[in-house]
Amino acid sequence: MRGDYKLTAFAAGCGDSILLEAHHKTVLTDIHYRAGGAQDDTNDDVPDFAPDIRKACGNNHLDIFVSTHPDKDHVGGFCEVFHCGPPGDWVADPEDGEPKIIVDEIWCSPYGANPHYETAQSKPLVDEIKRRKALQGSWQADLAGNRLVIMDTTTHTTGTVTSGLEWRLLAPTPAEWDIPKAEEGCAQTSSNPTSLVIQWSVTRSWGKNHILIAGDTSVEVLERLEAEVHAKNPDHLAWHILISPHHCSRRSIGRVWNGGCIDEEFEESAEALTALGEQRGDGYVIASSRRVIRGGGTPPSYHAKLRYLRILARGGEVTDAVRARFRCTGGNAASDKPAHIVFNLNATGPSLAATSAPATVGLGGGGGSVGGGGGYG
Repeated sequence: MRGDYKLTAFAAGCGDSILLEAHHKTVLTDIHYRAGGAQDDTNDDVPDFAPDIRKACGNNHLDIFVSTHPDKDHVGGFCEVFHCGPPGDWVADPEDGEPKIIVDEIWCSPYGANPHYETAQSKPLVDEIKRRKALQGSWQADLAGNRLVIMDTTTHTTGTVTSGLEWRLLAPTPAEWDIPKAEEGCAQTSSNPTSLVIQWSVTRSWGKNHILIAGDTSVEVLERLEAEVHAKNPDHLAWHILISPHHCSRRSIGRVWNGGCIDEEFEESAEALTALGEQRGDGYVIASSRRVIRGGGTPPSYHAKLRYLRILARGGEVTDAVRARFRCTGGNAASDKPAHIVFNLNATGPSLAATSAPATVGLGGGGGSVGGGGGYG
């Protein structure tokens, strides 16, 4: 219910849908809602999490939607769940189904407000962002359902949504979001380096819960964060919960060439791993992906998972207790069954919700994966 202190990583396939509930505010970072499968009651591989979002939102209003970048696995299904268009056009009592949810405020980067290209999945959200951008400077821009915040590290550094719910923007810089447009006939330039990277802090009584969400940020961005942020103030990268960048891809923690099909075609970045290594307490790493197995479709990358386990072990032995703190929304070592991962945010740090704890992701391989394969992670 609204007001709970929770973080939920929805089982959205290889895509991010991260819901933060704290101090009577709701913040959703990205969405990958596969409407057809989700609305099929017989399809257990595509859980319908729209009712969970609705339950968390008071009076059909989401306080903030954070769009890290406009890739289809971070924006898909936005207008299936949320109202698009002027708030005055919202239908409170539709003939079929529940009313859509009004997003009071959208956050995005300058690239997200004017991307070089659109896909069928990204166009509805991009059109909504452009509609809101056109209102800026007018009185309508301040209305719930019209608000838009376009941010990079030169315009926004830190802020407070409400008392006890704070954020710190770590990326992108103007150089990171102002990427070159692909020449005609060439493959589109990846928008991954433009991702918003945000550290959230939720205060409960005397303690804080730190959550680090980085979209599909690149190894170059993480190396910049190690040099410019970590070297000066490691606490700015601290986390109790880390959403592994790019769905546990190797491309966020190193460099891949020639397809990366063998270890000799991957070079990990010590700097990127250092930037991601500021674990507090017995932290958790979440892979919002199909399950992570050796030889499976990528991303996620089994190689990257091993690196995150090393971080969780703080350089020590990777025990069963350490493995239990690496969680995947797409299944575990023995099963492809997806599961939402829910944390309670407490004064002493996060804990897995007792009634919703997913199965532990082990190191074993075998079996297929939720969804199809992809490029090497």
